[in-house]
Amino acid sequence: MCGNVPPLKRAGPRRPRLGPWLTVPTLLLIAVFLYWPLGRGIWLSTRGTDLLGNPTRSVGFDNYTQLLTDPSSRRVLLTTLILTVASVAMATAGALAAVLPLRRRLVGRRLFQLVFSLPFAYSAASASACFAGLFAPSVGTLNHVLAKLGYEGPPWLQSPGWAMLCVALATAWYEFGFAVLVLTAAVRNLPSEVLEAAELDGASGLRLVRGVIVPLISPSLFFLAVTQTISGLQIFTQVQVLTRGGPSDATTTLVVELYQRAFGGGVPDYGRASAIAVVLLALVLLVTAVQFLVLNRRVTTS
Repeated sequence: MCGNVPPLKRAGPRRPRLGPWLTVPTLLLIAVFLYWPLGRGIWLSTRGTDLLGNPTRSVGFDNYTQLLTDPSSRRVLLTTLILTVASVAMATAGALAAVLPLRRRLVGRRLFQLVFSLPFAYSAASASACFAGLFAPSVGTLNHVLAKLGYEGPPWLQSPGWAMLCVALATAWYEFGFAVLVLTAAVRNLPSEVLEAAELDGASGLRLVRGVIVPLISPSLFFLAVTQTISGLQIFTQVQVLTRGGPSDATTTLVVELYQRAFGGGVPDYGRASAIAVVLLALVLLVTAVQFLVLNRRVTTS
């Protein structure tokens, strides 16, 4: 039996494992441009500042305590949440209303899709500048048209309520193009046999949209809800161009407050600004986690 045992083969030269080493440059970039600024920001949020704005002594969690107990800070947080919810709802609903009629073979359908997607090509600054010209109180296009019709336009950017609406509209219009692109792809991939079967069963109009189309494109709606919420919580350019946080801080968001604390003039308070940045990061993570738990569960069960 010993004669039937095959001879052992000599092992070849061991090749070096380069895989882990190939990740080193990427990990270094992530550490330098992500983790180091994050750690630096958390450290700054626990420091006080001198008259020149330099970080000095440790104040522990005093910056967070002041941020969470200050009534003006709570108002800023509420304003950020209201603008986020309003802009996400208007952008998603508007994109859905624009895309659904285009699922049929209409004349000029591609032209309409191109026109509806154009806001995605604009920068936030240029889009906000257009809305500033639209809502200007004396020489604005909207008030000029209303005056021709015999109506007196309101002070769009000088009234707290109207200013909030203008910022929400500008943000929704800016997000509208991306929502159109995402929903166009989702609606285009709808199974035609399911839609035909639903129409044969008598589903049409809002019933077809609510009962068949929306559940089928719910993953795309979930994706839009998450990405646009993250973007909405970081609203800055629209507010800075249109209202600069006014009137009476009615449109001041968390990022605008952060900017004003750190770079808005006077003595910079980097400790308070860093605390705002950390709270904003925690808020984004919390809202995103809630959306994943709630919306993703509905998507998987539908």
